[in-house]
Amino acid sequence: MPNRKRKLVISTLRLAVCGVALWFVVRGVNLKDEVTLKDGGRTVTGIVTLRDGEVFVRSAGGGTEALPLADVSVDQNGVPQITYGLASSWQRCAKRFIIFAVAIFSLAPFLQALRIRLLLRARDIDLAYWQSLKLSFAGNFLNFAAPLGSTAGDVFKAYYFSRYTHRKTEAMTIVFLDRIIGLGTLVAIVALITILSPADGRLAPLRAYMFALTVIGATATVAYITPQTRRLVRWDDILSRLPMSQQLIRIDHTAIALARDVRTVGAAIATSIVLQATAAASFLAVALAVGLSVDVGNVVEYYAYFSTGELIKALPGPPQGLGTLELAYGCFFAPFGSASQILCAAFAIRLVMLVCSLPGLLIALVGAHKPMTTPSCQQFDTRILQPE
Repeated sequence: MPNRKRKLVISTLRLAVCGVALWFVVRGVNLKDEVTLKDGGRTVTGIVTLRDGEVFVRSAGGGTEALPLADVSVDQNGVPQITYGLASSWQRCAKRFIIFAVAIFSLAPFLQALRIRLLLRARDIDLAYWQSLKLSFAGNFLNFAAPLGSTAGDVFKAYYFSRYTHRKTEAMTIVFLDRIIGLGTLVAIVALITILSPADGRLAPLRAYMFALTVIGATATVAYITPQTRRLVRWDDILSRLPMSQQLIRIDHTAIALARDVRTVGAAIATSIVLQATAAASFLAVALAVGLSVDVGNVVEYYAYFSTGELIKALPGPPQGLGTLELAYGCFFAPFGSASQILCAAFAIRLVMLVCSLPGLLIALVGAHKPMTTPSCQQFDTRILQPE
């Protein structure tokens, strides 16, 4: 199949997945609030306000109907059957919590820059933290702006990191190893949470999948870095026979050396844990903003769901998991709020992440992510002028 046709087929499939997932999400969403009454199950639609033991429903025409709270039907847990719609959920959204979420998530690029710099320095690529930070911001923005999703940000960072050193292959390899460490840490933490969760809890269905992913990943990593296994499968011989063998061997050596550097990998994992906790705290603030049920007892559960959502976004498919993430949130958070509230939360989380990546747009526009070529710049690696 020609390259152009293959790209068209892949793009069509991604759009189809996105459309089907969004349809499943939107079909359960109401624009207005709905109040179900005990009187024959009658439903009243409008914008709901609770005050002094009464439910006030403002209709589209501007009229308001006052209903005693005692007349509202309740579910098996005694909770009044009031379903909040999309419009009213956003109107009720506590904007101060959204601002708080932005403030928390704005720390993420600084942690990303720290992690990638740790990995680069382990391979004798001493890039200034400020340069790492600028490239992290620019890459994060491309994750949202480019149709390829998070892949675009990684490709961008890999290319520009390589321009700061003559060791281009090593720099590009470390960018993708940085992503692997982040995702691997995320999988391991979610697996640990699900394994320790009650057998009858809502996390139980995820237990087998997360455990399997962790075991497969750990086994593959150990097999890859163990000298005996590599000799058994004659790994070096295999690489030497492949096209672009010299580049592949350099990639392999970089990955092996980094994987065996326990101190650096441990620091990168610790940074990943802090980064993921920061993101989860920001998303939790969004959940509070839209009125999802949050208490001390379900914070860890929220962490697991938000982390699983980030894994879904990283999978091949619609850019940034558009549609698939909302569908997953709809399944995860159904016990904590209405479909409209959950959709608002997903939208607000995307908004928070986009706002925090906007400095990357300015950095890319002014070219601040590019290496400085003036002789007075001490941070510039003059070895960039040498051939690879």
